[in-house]
Amino acid sequence: MRTSSLTTRPLIALAAAWAGFLFEPPCSAQQPEASYAVSYPVIDGLNEIQGLDVAVDGRSIHALLVGKPADGGRSRVVHVHSEDGGQTWTPPNVLNRPDDPPVIARRGNDARLAVKGKDIVAAWQTQGELPGTGPMSIVSSRDGGNTWTRGDNPATGDSLKNQAYLSLVADPQGEFHLVWLDDREETGDTQGLRYASSKDGGLHWGPEATLDPAVCTCCWSRLEVLPDGTLSVLYRDADPRDMKLVLRPGQTGGWRPAGPVGAFGWHFTGCPHCGGGLAGSKARNGRAMLHSVVWTGKEDSAGLFYLKSADAGRNWSAPRKVGDGHSRDGDIAALDRGTLAIAFTRDTPAGTSVQLTQSGDEGGHWTDPAPLTGEAAKAQHPRILATPFGFRVFWTETRPGGRKTWAMAAPRTETTTRRDS
Repeated sequence: MRTSSLTTRPLIALAAAWAGFLFEPPCSAQQPEASYAVSYPVIDGLNEIQGLDVAVDGRSIHALLVGKPADGGRSRVVHVHSEDGGQTWTPPNVLNRPDDPPVIARRGNDARLAVKGKDIVAAWQTQGELPGTGPMSIVSSRDGGNTWTRGDNPATGDSLKNQAYLSLVADPQGEFHLVWLDDREETGDTQGLRYASSKDGGLHWGPEATLDPAVCTCCWSRLEVLPDGTLSVLYRDADPRDMKLVLRPGQTGGWRPAGPVGAFGWHFTGCPHCGGGLAGSKARNGRAMLHSVVWTGKEDSAGLFYLKSADAGRNWSAPRKVGDGHSRDGDIAALDRGTLAIAFTRDTPAGTSVQLTQSGDEGGHWTDPAPLTGEAAKAQHPRILATPFGFRVFWTETRPGGRKTWAMAAPRTETTTRRDS
C-alpha cells in the first residue's frame, strides 16, 4: 500500500468566493481555558488506551476500548457501559481471548461497536501474516454484554485478508450494518469501500457489496442511520480527496452515490488520515436534515467545515468554517428541536485541545467554540453522542507523565448564544 502522510496543516485565510460557491463566515473565537469539567474514567487492568468507540441506545451509553494491560501483555478489547450519563461505568468485560491474534488499533482505525437493545456487536482489525495488516474480528452479545460469541467475517471476497477502517451501526429494527476498506483489487494506492449487514446480532452476515471500488486508503468513514431509515456512509474519495456520500433509502432500496460533501477539489497523492462526521435530524417542519463536518487540506481553503442538506445529500449548504485553519478531526451529533453540536481538535503551540461549538436552530447560527480541554492538552479524535442526558463528548488524551487515557465531558446544551451567519 503506497501512501504518504500529510505533515503540514496550513492556516489559510478564506476567500469570499471560491469554486463557484460562497463560504459562510466562521465561528472562530478561542478561549484559553477549559469551559467544562472533564472526567477520566479508570478501567481496571488497563494502563494505556489505544482505541475508543462509543454508542448510545436509549439511556445506555456504551464504550469499546482497546488498551494495554497493566501486566504488560497483549492489548485487550474491553466493553463498558453507563446508565447514568457517564457518571459511573460497569466493570470491563474483555472481548478478545489470550490465544486470539494481536489487535491492531490506533486512533482513526479504531475498534467499533453498535448496540440495539440486548444485541451488541463489536469489530476490530487483527494482526495477519504481514506487519500492520490483517482480517477483522467480530464478536456478538445477545444478552446485553454478559456473554460473547464469535461472529463470521463477511469479507469473503478478500483473498488478501486485510480489512481496516471499520464503521458499524444498528438500525431501529435491530439490523446491524458494517462498512470497511480492503484492497482486494490490489491497486496499492486506493482501497475499496465494502458493506455487509447482519439480522442476527452479528453472528452471520449477508452478501458483501462494493460501494466504491477506489477510495482513500487510510481515512475513517462514518456510517449512520438517518431518521427516515436511510443508510448513509461518509468517506474520503480517492481523487479528488474530498469527502463523499453514498446512500441507501429504505430497507430494500439500492445504494446510490450522492456526490461530494463540500466540493473543494483537493488533489493530493498521500493520505490525510482524517475522516468526517455525519448526523441526521428532523427539522421543526418535519423535514429530514443531514448534517456533516468535513476537513480539507486544500491550500487556499484548508480547515474544518460544517454543511447541511435538506434533500438527502443532493445539494449542500455553503461550507461554513469551524474554528480556524488549525481545526480538524470533527464529529457531529443532533439532539431534538434542531440542536446540534460539533466536537473537534485544534492544534495550539502547546499541544492539541478539544473544542465544542453548538447550534440551536438546525445549523443556522453557532456558538463560539468553547474549549473542553486546556490548550496544552495532548488530545485526539473526539467523538460526540446525543443522549437523553444531553451531549457527551469522548476523546483520548496523553496525560502529564505520558499515560494515555480516555476522557469525557458533559457540556451544557447551549442554544441562546449564537453568531449571525
